[in-house]
Amino acid sequence: MVSTGTLVAYAFKVVFGNGDILTALSAWAIFLTLLFISIAIYKSAR
Repeated sequence: MVSTGTLVAYAFKVVFGNGDILTALSAWAIFLTLLFISIAIYKSAR
């Protein structure tokens, strides 16, 4: 039986060991943030 801590540590190692995944997540986070900001501005300006 694998403990949750080991699983989390392994997941972190995979994610942070692989730059492509981290870059993709960062790009998505930035994109979604800009999207929400633009929606908020659009709603307030209307």
